[in-house]
Amino acid sequence: MTSETADIELHCLGASREVGRSAFLLKTDKNLLLDYGLKIFDKSGQPQFPEPFSEKIDAMILSHAHLDHSGFIPHLYSGSGSGNNPSNPSHNLKWFSTPPTRDLCEILWPDSMKIMGDTLPYKTREYHLALKHWVPVAYERRISFGETQMTLSDAGHIAGAALVELEYHDKVVLYTGDFKNSPTRLHGGVAYDYDVNTLIMDSTYAKREHPDRKKLEQKLMDEIHETTDNGGTALLPAFSLGRSQELISIIRAHDRHIPIYLDGMGKDISLIYARYPGYISDVKKFRKDLSTVVSVRKNHQRMEATREPAVIVSSAGMMEGGPVLGYVVRLNPNSKIILTGYSVEGSNAWRLLNENALIINGNRLEAEFPVEYLDFSAHAGRSDLLNMIKSTNPEKIVLVHGDSTEEFERELKEDFGLDAVAPKLGDVIKL
Repeated sequence: MTSETADIELHCLGASREVGRSAFLLKTDKNLLLDYGLKIFDKSGQPQFPEPFSEKIDAMILSHAHLDHSGFIPHLYSGSGSGNNPSNPSHNLKWFSTPPTRDLCEILWPDSMKIMGDTLPYKTREYHLALKHWVPVAYERRISFGETQMTLSDAGHIAGAALVELEYHDKVVLYTGDFKNSPTRLHGGVAYDYDVNTLIMDSTYAKREHPDRKKLEQKLMDEIHETTDNGGTALLPAFSLGRSQELISIIRAHDRHIPIYLDGMGKDISLIYARYPGYISDVKKFRKDLSTVVSVRKNHQRMEATREPAVIVSSAGMMEGGPVLGYVVRLNPNSKIILTGYSVEGSNAWRLLNENALIINGNRLEAEFPVEYLDFSAHAGRSDLLNMIKSTNPEKIVLVHGDSTEEFERELKEDFGLDAVAPKLGDVIKL
């Protein structure tokens, strides 16, 4: 086979010079869709979807369940024959992921439909069709799509998150999705250490390092104990997927007795985490930790949670909805809000950090209690990104899913002599 017929093309349908709506079409001898997400919330308040494409897709590969990577998959089954879905009006498209990823999508997709309503171009029928066309893939199991071989390996991000390795003839492409090299309470971190030809790399934190994890955990516990010792509630707005489970594990590693209340979608997601040995570090310990947590199901439990010094872990992480807003108005003056995740500009969490206020039911409220921010990111920091490049030794690096990819591209070229590219939306790259 000539080198020309073995060429690989990457079509950038999303997550190009931006964070969110990850979607990439990789053309080998097959057309493979890598992730298909959406932006559920941006500064305009409107969702954003991937760019349209005209090719018939042979397989869809999902790195992990977060909506900015998975949230537009049901639209592939709408059969509309227009817009973003010209590819499979027969509804025969198969999509591939680890088992936890599928189960997490089953929770996240209906929730996004409830939140976004008519702004989403698919309904319940398409969501069910998508679930029927899922194919399970375990870590390190090799799958063939024609002459292209795929292997998933642990990305260290959330339960079931995977690095996607694609081998076509003598070329190896690694798509990282979201990943984390360093260990956390629930994940051991990426262990991938093989040379690749092309590295398609998440670059969310290309300009920023994350703080030392042990010091960060101690800071969290100091903030919690200071608050509860003063008779207050430590309210931790948290992403339902990943962050809520990590926070429970951290708190229980340091304190087995302090009351913890878990509210929102994180309850059901935690049960999925507890079902899957091999996809978190110590499932027995997590099950034990989870058994000590009060899962809030009724309103009277929400009232009880703020009557005693306790920790409340509740969605939504950006405080744009969910039960967390109900807790805010009940907090006593000795309480504290501890934010632990990324906040989009214009969200209530961002507003609390920058303006010491939030908007509930259209009314602007000034915060009457302290607000802290601790960076418990599940993404790779700057040093982690450089270490991933070093460990994979790529000939070409494609920088995606980041707001500063152009600057990172220049740095990799000028300071390290690497062949790096930060594609624009709609770009086609020869690999």
